[in-house]
Amino acid sequence: MSSTLAVLGGLFDPVHKGHVRVALHAFEQLAVERLVMVPCHVPNPNHKAPSGTAPEHRLAMLKIATAAHPQIEIDPIELQRDSVSYTVDTLRHYKQLHDTVVFILGVDAFNALPQWHDWQAILDLAHLFVVSRPDTELKTETLKAVDMERRRVKDGEQLLATVSGNILTIEGMEFDMASSEIRNKLARGEDVSAELDAEVIRYIDTHELYRKS
Repeated sequence: MSSTLAVLGGLFDPVHKGHVRVALHAFEQLAVERLVMVPCHVPNPNHKAPSGTAPEHRLAMLKIATAAHPQIEIDPIELQRDSVSYTVDTLRHYKQLHDTVVFILGVDAFNALPQWHDWQAILDLAHLFVVSRPDTELKTETLKAVDMERRRVKDGEQLLATVSGNILTIEGMEFDMASSEIRNKLARGEDVSAELDAEVIRYIDTHELYRKS
């Protein structure tokens, strides 16, 4: 059994440079043995609208965007399910294979955690690595719900000192990128070279993704 695994999930619709930067930073900060990016198939409709992009395209773009970074693995586990991709189910799977699991998420997703399916179990299964975003603060009600005062740690070493349930918040990793805005820019025919890998843009152009019909 491998001891440590970090997990970064999302629709990746499309995957942008910020996603990859966060994955690399987490891998470095935590010194985990493995890091996987997991594209979501069917998101919880209460939190996010389904993707209009075929799963095979999102998976292909993810592989392209991470090709130069062998430390990042891609796991299509959620794409193999026809049901809603609940994070807790994915983490249960990984917990059967690894001693310690770290779930990576942005502060906006963290703020919504108490509305997630079976969210308390997530803290029983994994540690949380929470990445800051511009102009988004941790919500007081979320901090109270997760018992942040007890769970918060100051670095990766402390995070991994126990089996699960610790929370590390990372500042200074802000990236002002959102896949929804990138899709809008693509639809308008605007330049997205600052946000997307050049080969991902080439793939989008080849397959005519995100363009106005």
